[in-house]
Amino acid sequence: MKKKFKLNKKALIFGTIGIVVLLIAFSTIRGKKDNLTQVTVDSVSKKNLSKVATATGNVEANYRNDIVLNPSLKVIKVNFKEGQMVKKDDILVELDSKDLQIQLEKAELNLKNANDTLAQLQGAEVENQKKTASNSLIQAKLSLDNAKNSYEDLSKKLSQNKKLFEGGYISQNEYDASVKATKEAENGVKNAEASLKNAENNLSAIDISTNNKITAQRNQIEMIQSDIKSIKDKIEDCHIKANVSGKIVRMDAKEGQNPANGDIIIIDDVSKFKVTADINQYDAVDIKKGQKVNIKLKGVDKEYKGKIEEVGETAEKKMTQSGSSMGEENKVNIKVSIDKPDNKVKAGYEADLEIILKEKNSSLAIGFDAIRQDKKGGKKYIYVVEQGNVVKRKEIKTGLETEYDVEILSGLKEGEKYVVNPPENLKDGEKIKLAVE
Repeated sequence: MKKKFKLNKKALIFGTIGIVVLLIAFSTIRGKKDNLTQVTVDSVSKKNLSKVATATGNVEANYRNDIVLNPSLKVIKVNFKEGQMVKKDDILVELDSKDLQIQLEKAELNLKNANDTLAQLQGAEVENQKKTASNSLIQAKLSLDNAKNSYEDLSKKLSQNKKLFEGGYISQNEYDASVKATKEAENGVKNAEASLKNAENNLSAIDISTNNKITAQRNQIEMIQSDIKSIKDKIEDCHIKANVSGKIVRMDAKEGQNPANGDIIIIDDVSKFKVTADINQYDAVDIKKGQKVNIKLKGVDKEYKGKIEEVGETAEKKMTQSGSSMGEENKVNIKVSIDKPDNKVKAGYEADLEIILKEKNSSLAIGFDAIRQDKKGGKKYIYVVEQGNVVKRKEIKTGLETEYDVEILSGLKEGEKYVVNPPENLKDGEKIKLAVE
């Protein structure tokens, strides 16, 4: 009995020692596990990536027709109200044109009288005057020819008489009579030349006078015709028409009243809308016509699609606010069309724009905060989680960067797990503990 008791006692002692050893080993293993770096992991996956720029602008109608009302003309009739749709050339407002009609009648009467006067200047009376003057000119030419012929004959006879007188064949009286006759013939030529000149001047004066009168009369007729056109245009303007199809967004005209200074009618072409915004030059360098834009109107629970229609050619300094401070920043103006606008879209609304500068679909991507960069070589790397929760450093090449994600061009495969925002002291080959198993 004593021997059996000794054996049982020895077994009990060794068993107790074994339990203590196991407890110590378990505690050691547990302590090591508790000392592991705890990290968050994610999986490499395919995503639709897009790099965006943001801006805030104002909605404008595709085209705005501003019509300024004439304060001097009373409004007779208003055919449309604010909010109504109109078509191009619809008569919106009719103004009082009575005074203009009276002016038109007077101008048309003046035109008739002026045309009658022109007809007289071009009529038989003037032609008769010109004919008489022309006949006088012909007669003056004949008289001059006769005077010249007479002078030539008498000059020849004087030459003969001089020889006869010198030869003693004729008396002094006969010779003197020949000299006198020749002198009178010479004066007759001079008088005939003067008469011819007067006849020419008279005919020319009649032509010039008549032509000047006709020209002046024609100028007067043109002036009257211009006045008539101007009056007719003003009468036509009394029927104020829409220059574009759209919606009346402002109607200041009131029947029976003269418009006040500054009263207008505004028509917006609401078939299309655009957003005008200013964007900083750093984003503007990547903006191109045709890029897609997501549009959110303040207070409207809907996102609209659009695209870049215009990009300004120059940048301008604009005042901007950052927190409580104001400053200047170079900005470029852009215009964005709104696709399929509905009745919630109104000119003047404020709009937030998300401009898609670049996009790639179904690209391998990881969160940007997982990436580290080698200080020496500048190479980018991340830590992937391998079997047994051991991390391994992997170099990667990246592509498109968005606000949260980065495209992976090489170095990773879809489904691989990687450490998100790895601690600075994490090392290649280190065993880690997952924050979420």
